Amino acid sequence: MTHPLMPSVSPRGLRSIPVLLVLGLALAGAQLDAAAPIADKHVKRRVELMATQKAAITTLADMMAGRTSFNASKAKAARRTLVKTTGDIRKRFKKPRMDPNSHANPLIWQQWDDFETRAETAKDAAKQLNAYTLNGLRRTVPSMVQACLSCHETYRNAPNDFITH
Repeated sequence: MTHPLMPSVSPRGLRSIPVLLVLGLALAGAQLDAAAPIADKHVKRRVELMATQKAAITTLADMMAGRTSFNASKAKAARRTLVKTTGDIRKRFKKPRMDPNSHANPLIWQQWDDFETRAETAKDAAKQLNAYTLNGLRRTVPSMVQACLSCHETYRNAPNDFITH
């Protein structure tokens, strides 16, 4: 399934990936300093998890877009972060905890099986990231962004507010 902002990309279309990726990150993005304080420590950990993921994806997107030079060590570190944090998504959302400053949709807990499936898809996409070459990133990062967008479109309120979970 493709997302209108992240269509299937042919090798000739690789030039458009940085623009699509930046747009996708904006939709899925997070700015902790824009949000009011979060009272619930469990929700705060969820927000921190997502902010950590955003930072890792931004590192990879910056390399893909040429804003920073490709650095295999940094790309591999970002990949490791994404593998670890996507593996923690279910744990961070296991109990239905809400906070006025959380953007998690309560639908998560009503459709838990689907949420778990999407979290697993994100984990699989993170494991498939090729952080060894710039071309590897260009081939594999869009699937990671697609996994994030897919979940956020369904299970995140106010997805265009640039505020995290």
